[in-house]
Amino acid sequence: MQKPLALIAALLLLCPRAEAQISRPTLYRPQVFDVQHYDVDVRFPDPAKRLIEGRVETRLAWTSRVENGAYTFHLRGLEIDSVLVDGKAGQWKTYGLPADDTMHHRVVVPGVHDSGSVSTVSIYYRGTMTNEGGSSPWGGVQYDDSVLYALGVGFANPSVGATQHWLACYDHPSDKVMFSGRFTVPDSTWVVASNGLESPRVRNADGSVTYIWTEKRPIATYLMTFAAARFRRLDLPGRVPHVFYVLRRDSALSARSYRLVPRMTETYSRLYGDYPFDKVGYYNSVKGSMEHQGMIALALSIARSGDTANVTGAHELAHQWFGDCVSPRDFRYAWLTESFATYSECSWLEDLRGWTVYLSAVQGKARSYITQISKSEGVFALEDFPRAAPSSNYPGTIYAKGAVVLAMARAIVGDSAFYGALRSYVSNHAYATAVTDDFRRAIAPALGDRTDAFFSEWVTGKGWAQLAIEQRPGETSALSVRIKQVQNATGGRQWPVFTTLPLNVVYSQRRPDGGLDTVDTILMPAADGSYTISCERLISVNGGSRCRSLVEVVSTTHIGVSELESNLRRMTPSFSLAPQPASNTVKVHRVRIGRLPEAAAATIQILDLNGRKIAEESMAADDTSATLNVQSLPEGPYSVMITQGGGVVCLPLLITREE
Repeated sequence: MQKPLALIAALLLLCPRAEAQISRPTLYRPQVFDVQHYDVDVRFPDPAKRLIEGRVETRLAWTSRVENGAYTFHLRGLEIDSVLVDGKAGQWKTYGLPADDTMHHRVVVPGVHDSGSVSTVSIYYRGTMTNEGGSSPWGGVQYDDSVLYALGVGFANPSVGATQHWLACYDHPSDKVMFSGRFTVPDSTWVVASNGLESPRVRNADGSVTYIWTEKRPIATYLMTFAAARFRRLDLPGRVPHVFYVLRRDSALSARSYRLVPRMTETYSRLYGDYPFDKVGYYNSVKGSMEHQGMIALALSIARSGDTANVTGAHELAHQWFGDCVSPRDFRYAWLTESFATYSECSWLEDLRGWTVYLSAVQGKARSYITQISKSEGVFALEDFPRAAPSSNYPGTIYAKGAVVLAMARAIVGDSAFYGALRSYVSNHAYATAVTDDFRRAIAPALGDRTDAFFSEWVTGKGWAQLAIEQRPGETSALSVRIKQVQNATGGRQWPVFTTLPLNVVYSQRRPDGGLDTVDTILMPAADGSYTISCERLISVNGGSRCRSLVEVVSTTHIGVSELESNLRRMTPSFSLAPQPASNTVKVHRVRIGRLPEAAAATIQILDLNGRKIAEESMAADDTSATLNVQSLPEGPYSVMITQGGGVVCLPLLITREE
């Protein structure tokens, strides 16, 4: 049904080259068209075989005056039967290969089109729906456990967006549209869930059933979905409808796992603004979880767990604000979705279980990023990150690191200013798209003159602060403590010196009456990234009750000094702890420096924040280290007090567990 190639070539000369105009997944380019609505009508004659017969009527508006304008659309793995342009037979041409991130099809719409005028392109297609492929296919269409469903993005596919595996559309997040879908399944035992609100289903003469869904709020194509199975629907009360599609065998456990979702919605509505869509929907899927607009896919293993906290469900629900209501203009800015949703896991746990659990959740993400994620996928920025292996379209960095970065912003500006900035960001870009600078503008009034440094260090910069803690006898207090950043001291790193690093430090300070007060505070660094404290005892670093940050304590050293009769100063042993934070064990190292007295045995005690002894070890005179087993101790800050001869050394210890 295609016209001769010579005629197509002549038509294409009348408009810019397709390769110069098409947006890449990670590079937005303005188009001459703006899709306003997709009217989708698809039939699944055999869901188990992933067969589809589809038609999509696309209503688009021209963004400028254009002659013989071209509509660009994506469709992968399916055969185009025909195209109608404003009701007349049209032609299309394919550009690129499946391995290209810009592979697309192009339809010329003849005539002169004024800016704002509307054209309609209808595309008919069929075939077997596919997915991103590879060794672990995720994005695209799956049939698992008797459920046919579509996941809107892939982890390794060049296009990132995966709706093009079942729908002919301009599959780029920059163009948000209205959507209506008619999904026809073989018989009434099948149920179809999708975006928006459901209209009464239609029973057809051949026994098939058509489900009709309409999304009245703008939606990015990667957030479109359907799920067809012999579902049972569960409903929970809330300010908006809360609906859950599960297989009958999973009903009881799923009902428990989903029980607190209405409370999640209320929590996020209070923090981020009113819930932005007409319903909260979930369906269980084998492959994993995905934040489709108003119809979230939740990993079946999580739904079956019966865990009412359901942190993953909370993560995907938070996307309804960050990612769905406000979408990234292109996938360079995926951190604006994943970092915010991962941070929201912590805010949900804070609401559910309290501040201490919030701090533990943030600390767990920081530890996971520093000790695991950065080692497996490399160290890179949150924005415009690399996607080649060992990274991916959605690397762990933009989840874990990004969540802690947001938690640090909260610690710097305070709760009221932080959540006010998030509400302003969502409100100003609701149902549209955003880039990093949009969030920067929203939070700049709170960050003030720290704004540029915060974003250059934590968003477009890479790495984290590695700290060396040195304690010496002070002039006016027992200790002078200097905490300095040493991340660039070795290894040829080019990480920033972090001047916007909030550091939660706990120490004791002597009162005028001779008693001791415990100070639990957030310190901001000097221009060189260091911190200086005068105190009686350093209790913890990044382990108090105020915040957690992206820091790694690489050395903690106490250097003691005594006077000789000759007024010459000589060094007594210095001590350090590693690793910091500790999980199961921590080692005390003793270093003999300079002219030292004879070696002596040492007593090592672990103290809680109230100074109570909770564990004790000894170090023989000829030992240079001792290992402490802290596996049985709860997470949190402690002190290690080392007594040798007449001297006492106190070092801060933080204990955390892997997520």
